[in-house]
Amino acid sequence: MTFRTKTLIFVVAFTLFGYSASAQVEEVRIGVMDHDVNVTGNGAGGKEGGFNVTAEIVFASPEFLQKLWSPRPYVNLSLNTEGMTSFGGAGLAWQGNMGERFFGEFDFGLVYHDGITTLSPDPGDPERIRLDATRVILGSRLLFRSVASIGVHVNDDWDAALVFEHLSHGQILAQGRNEGLDNIGIRFSRKFGQ
Repeated sequence: MTFRTKTLIFVVAFTLFGYSASAQVEEVRIGVMDHDVNVTGNGAGGKEGGFNVTAEIVFASPEFLQKLWSPRPYVNLSLNTEGMTSFGGAGLAWQGNMGERFFGEFDFGLVYHDGITTLSPDPGDPERIRLDATRVILGSRLLFRSVASIGVHVNDDWDAALVFEHLSHGQILAQGRNEGLDNIGIRFSRKFGQ
């Protein structure tokens, strides 16, 4: 495990500890994501390999978020199985039911990652050439994370969902190169106290 990945885990754990002391946990989620797929047709799509194993804790929506349609705060961690880009962060999740059995969800937040942000300015540098061919260049250590998912309420305690996530600095958090990162996979949620 790299120093950056350890730092990332520490930051997410510290944030989780601080928030969970005063918030009710509603869900604990685990998932597996196919890493760096080219779903949108933008970005690098396929440079990095492996899968990301994900963990997420979702909290009850606090009263002050009611005017925003009561999104639920979450913290997440996503670790790549081949040492490629891992990340963790926090955000808000809006979920709505489609009938009694199905639901849709949109999440938006910020993540910190341990991937590649820039390349050497020398186009002939062998390390630059290698990284440009094998790693997604994300342009900023801090990225936006947007997620869309469609799921099913398996029973009162469990949900399952198909999840698509996109990471990018959106030319807002940084300027310049921004290949973006797309992941798609499945997630299982254990629900508490809803």
